[in-house]
Amino acid sequence: MPAKLLEVNRQILNNQLARTTGAKVSFTHLIGYAVVQALGVVPALNSSYVAEMNEQRGPGIVRHSHVGLGLAVDLEKSDGSHTLLVPCIKEADRLDFRSFVVAYEELVRKIHSAKAAPDDFAGTTVTLTNPGTLGTVQSVPRLLPGQGAIIGVGALGYPSGFEAADPRIIAELGLGKVVTLTSTYDHRIIQGAESGIFLPTWPNV
Repeated sequence: MPAKLLEVNRQILNNQLARTTGAKVSFTHLIGYAVVQALGVVPALNSSYVAEMNEQRGPGIVRHSHVGLGLAVDLEKSDGSHTLLVPCIKEADRLDFRSFVVAYEELVRKIHSAKAAPDDFAGTTVTLTNPGTLGTVQSVPRLLPGQGAIIGVGALGYPSGFEAADPRIIAELGLGKVVTLTSTYDHRIIQGAESGIFLPTWPNV
């Protein structure tokens, strides 16, 4: 998806923050918040498959009234190995952008300081993972049990094949940076069309 507007809005926001609080927002902050808003437009992805429903025999679908956004946080150990922990921003759909960023940063702080409690990991309905921060252009993340979807964000850059192109050629062709967003979803409860509607929704919310 085109990333020009994402870049511009982040730059404007960070320029303003530099004159006030000195804080910064990342692309993941913006994308995470947009994903939550998009789930309000396409709520089917914010569902879970259950093997046994209380009021019926057999499997069913739980339609969650709020979004529990899981954040995939990578921890690199001293030996170079990695551990992935996924805390949850509870009722993320009730938060404005500032509150969302504060909640996001608080969870990341807890993870990196080893102060996260079991409750910090409970309640996730949809997960956001951003391997793009490590340079991955596109990935297909694994869906976790009890969740309807996991959204993967790739690296932001020029389209494949143009990464090392001369800037003059890029300007002449009018190329803009793009970001690849993937949706791994539970096909038992979510249709391909619903995921297809969701993916182009988040940049426009």
